[in-house]
Amino acid sequence: MATGGVKQAFGGIDILRFLAAVSVALYHYCFWIWAFPSGLSGRAAEVPPQEVLGSFFTWGWIGVQIFFVISGFVIAFSAEGSTPARFAMARFKRLVPAVLICAPITAVVLLAVNVFSPENAAILTLRTLAFVPIGPWVDSVYWTLGIEICFYLVIWGLLLLGKPRWIEAAAICIGLMSTLFWLVFFPLELERFAKTRILDLVLVHHGCFFAIGVLLWAIRTKGFTVRRGFFAVLFNFGGILQIINSSDVMHGKVGVDVSLAAPIVAYVIAMVLVTISLWRELSWPGWRKIGLTTYPLYLIHNAVGGAVIGVLYALGIPFLACAILTLLLAIIFSGFVALRLEPLIRAAFDLIPGRLRRLRASSA
Repeated sequence: MATGGVKQAFGGIDILRFLAAVSVALYHYCFWIWAFPSGLSGRAAEVPPQEVLGSFFTWGWIGVQIFFVISGFVIAFSAEGSTPARFAMARFKRLVPAVLICAPITAVVLLAVNVFSPENAAILTLRTLAFVPIGPWVDSVYWTLGIEICFYLVIWGLLLLGKPRWIEAAAICIGLMSTLFWLVFFPLELERFAKTRILDLVLVHHGCFFAIGVLLWAIRTKGFTVRRGFFAVLFNFGGILQIINSSDVMHGKVGVDVSLAAPIVAYVIAMVLVTISLWRELSWPGWRKIGLTTYPLYLIHNAVGGAVIGVLYALGIPFLACAILTLLLAIIFSGFVALRLEPLIRAAFDLIPGRLRRLRASSA
């Protein structure tokens, strides 16, 4: 997801972010598009069930939770020493360009394979480009952006108040709120709140993951304390409870038995690797480029990937080959977007303040 703008390179974080995006893509390609045929990617692909292949990737959705942890770390790190204006502009320039490119492409592709009508394509594209926090969007993967933006707003608000030193305390409050929700969720049978969008946006559902990332930032930059270690463990427990609920929700949607242990084990392994990566020096500039590819890959892989798989499968290509080839094409395209197209859009954004000043001067 959309992260970036750090003052120091963390190659391990970039690698893990990319692998998280790949795991989400493989989950969608090998499991979701046939297990949930009424979804956008399923309607675009129209492929038969692939139970054997899908059983290997039912855990891949856990990449989203990993994204949220990494966002917590990177955003806290990038806010350190920043101003409200610089922070807001950095987030704007990180979020917007890829959406400007990927959303219209997704709409055109889904229109071409008769998943969208022209009216739906236009409306959903506009809603997505406007970053409307409540769906529908041009692709379901955009559900995470509203959550990330709400977290950014918390950090920006602290900068605006001149209280950047409160970032850790605010994250702990968010983590406690989120973890408490999941602690009472199962005993009180609060299933009706499991998919309430407003609870997404106020960080109740996923706040524990962002809080873990901020605590990792605090430990990395200020040192380990028993207090930080305790909250990190507590919030990871809350995160595991959220993962259990997500598995239950997915099972209810698809009616296919999925492993509960696999996503939990994958998450625990990822957290260990994220923690280790923060103390490893991986200075090769290529890691940064790989990390930048993650955001457009996440945005473009799902519905467009489903359409590509559907076309390839209709040509008689074996399904596994279809999935691998589609993933490679999505990575190549995402690299082009991240390293060629997004910088051009950001450069155009940089010219806007100067042009506005000249317009004001000429009209004075």
